[in-house]
Amino acid sequence: RQRPPIPFRALEKVRVRPQSLVQICLGRVAENFLSYDNLDKKLGKKQLEDVYAMLDLNMSLPEAAARIADENYWKRRTQAKHRNAQVDKHGMSWKQTFLELELQDVLERIPITLDYEGPELEALRQQVTASRLHVFKLVVSQFPSHIDLSFLFDALPALCSFSVTYGNRRLGMDYERAMFGMKISDAQYLARNIRVSQTLVSLSLPCNMIDDELIKVLMGGLSYGHMLTHLDLSHNKIGDRGARRLASLLDPDYCLHSLDLSDNQIHANGCMHIGAHLAENMTCTVLNLRLNRCEDNGVSHLFQDMCVNKYLRTLNISCNDLTVRCLPYMNAMISDNDTLTELDLSANPLHQPEGDDAAPGAAATQLAGGSSVQLPGGGGGGSMVDAVDAEGAEGDEDEGIGGVSMSSPLGIFARFLMKSNALLRVDIRQCGLPPELAERVSTTVKHRELRAKGIPVEAYERSRIQQTVEVPEEEEAEGEGEEALEEGAEGAEGQAAESKEGAEGAEGEGEQEEKHEEEN
Repeated sequence: RQRPPIPFRALEKVRVRPQSLVQICLGRVAENFLSYDNLDKKLGKKQLEDVYAMLDLNMSLPEAAARIADENYWKRRTQAKHRNAQVDKHGMSWKQTFLELELQDVLERIPITLDYEGPELEALRQQVTASRLHVFKLVVSQFPSHIDLSFLFDALPALCSFSVTYGNRRLGMDYERAMFGMKISDAQYLARNIRVSQTLVSLSLPCNMIDDELIKVLMGGLSYGHMLTHLDLSHNKIGDRGARRLASLLDPDYCLHSLDLSDNQIHANGCMHIGAHLAENMTCTVLNLRLNRCEDNGVSHLFQDMCVNKYLRTLNISCNDLTVRCLPYMNAMISDNDTLTELDLSANPLHQPEGDDAAPGAAATQLAGGSSVQLPGGGGGGSMVDAVDAEGAEGDEDEGIGGVSMSSPLGIFARFLMKSNALLRVDIRQCGLPPELAERVSTTVKHRELRAKGIPVEAYERSRIQQTVEVPEEEEAEGEGEEALEEGAEGAEGQAAESKEGAEGAEGEGEQEEKHEEEN
């Protein structure tokens, strides 16, 4: 007869399983990983994965980049040092992600004065050489030094996207004007590197204080950049002369897809040259001229050239001091151009009631500076322009929306936006339009975008109505809760006051009784 097992867990024997000889050997291999060569040929797949799982995350970067290709190792190393890294922005490769982020950090922390023969630059060159086949994109948000970046472009054969901002982001009390912006020597180095590079397709130089003279130097390399598809020169000091030189990149010899010149000092003359080259362009799809000084004269010429262009899809001309005088040219552009899908007109004073008396169907209008622009179709009348003018002549539309007559230039412009079949996104915020008219235009364009995407408009409107109903209910609930709290606080104060008065009354009665006893 067998005895029953002891019910006390504390009396049971603890079984300890020692590591197998294979695990001990793999651990020793991981400790001396740099002493072995061709481990992928000596170990099996599962054993090699176990070795990579036990490797030190602080291994020398040049050695790790040359020997380790395991994505799980690079994922652990990236998440340990760069917690917010997004692998989808780095080709869906953890090794590429880590090597690009590490190189960016080293470039951003490079000292202002650097010895070309010193150990720091030599270590940087070794890191670049070890990462050469895995670096495709570099975004250097600050570059304090002004050294030649040729060691980057010469050693990275796969570099296709490069962004750099010269200067320091946070100086504190150590501010010096000379520590900001690109110098002429920097522009010369960069022009040479652009001219030599065979893979660069995207170049971003924001916040570098680039003026017309620096553009002249940079064009020595940009004019050879036939592979460039994206060029970002935003937040600089480019004027009309610089814009005239950059406009040549829109010629048929180049394949520029996106041009960002926002927040510069481009006036009407520079905008006219950009429009003249854009008329014959067949590659550019995005043009950003936000925060410039193009005004009615320059933008009117741009709109006239846009009537010919059939490839641009996104145009941003917000904050350019556009008024009602440019609306006839904009209407002609909207009617003739059936490829433009996004138009940003925000922060332009388009609504000026005192200027609404201008003739909406004028064939030519004299603009500032003495130049005149002929509307497409001359005075014979264009298809959509005449149709909208005819509608405006009817009595139904003269009632207006938000106090704006639909036969005025602003009303005709609003009807062009609502009747266009191509425009899917229009931004008219801060343009001075009446709220009713702006809401009507925005809703019509939004419905057109939803239909283009195959989304039911009725479902979208129901969700909007539901959201507008839920917000007041939440506000009412919050208001009721606050009122209840206030009433509760008032009630507590009242009770405290009553109790205080009762205590004072009791004390007064006690004092009177004591006086009576003393008199007796």
